Amino acid sequence: VMQLFGREAMEILDYVECFPNGAGKGKKMANECVATGLEGFPTWVINGKLLSGDQELSVLAEESGFVSESPEQS
Repeated sequence: VMQLFGREAMEILDYVECFPNGAGKGKKMANECVATGLEGFPTWVINGKLLSGDQELSVLAEESGFVSESPEQS
């Protein structure tokens, strides 16, 4: 997430690392991830809706209602 959005975003986004000790056989998933019923990674939970897998920024913006403060450059 930090690579995609930058360090500043980590201060305002809720983020859960599902495998804090690394993924692998026998590794336990974080309780929050188990309770949500995640099936793939990354998974985005936006307004109660689950979006699994890599998503375009435009999709995440639309789902979250994000409005840019500056117009996009063409």
